[in-house]
Amino acid sequence: MEFMEDTLTKNKLYQGKIITLETQEVLLADGKQAFREIVRHPGGVCILARDEKDRILLVRQFRKPMEEAYLELPAGKLETHLTPEENAKKELEEETGYRCGSLVYLGAYASSPGYSDEMIHLYHAQDLTPGVKGGDEDEFIDLIRLSDEEFVKGLRLGVIKDLKTVAAYTLSKLL
Repeated sequence: MEFMEDTLTKNKLYQGKIITLETQEVLLADGKQAFREIVRHPGGVCILARDEKDRILLVRQFRKPMEEAYLELPAGKLETHLTPEENAKKELEEETGYRCGSLVYLGAYASSPGYSDEMIHLYHAQDLTPGVKGGDEDEFIDLIRLSDEEFVKGLRLGVIKDLKTVAAYTLSKLL
């Protein structure tokens, strides 16, 4: 069986600052029709970085959809005028106050392909030097530094539950 769906109709329901929501009627491989809801997202970056004591740099910020503060690696939405690597360098400095000399690309991964086209580019930042912490006016971020042992404990206890953070950490250990 061929794994394709032909789009019969598209309907844009919402165009926001970050996402677009559309619905589609599709034709399945067996000739039946189905309905799809799709979130269009420009994509993002997520950066694993370690300070001079080899501690992982994380940020804690309130995430409204989850109604709680999340502990995550520095990350951000792709800006169309920047490459993913340029976005990663910008987000790292804005959220942590560190610049990196180089980035190791860990790959791009779908965050939730069942309903969104968002791809997140994961990086491992190296050769950190002090920079200038900045950020968006509507972001309130605390910088947290964890050892590998503390990070793994946070995973086990459910303190760290952001999937892009888990993926970047895991990939940095495998590659």
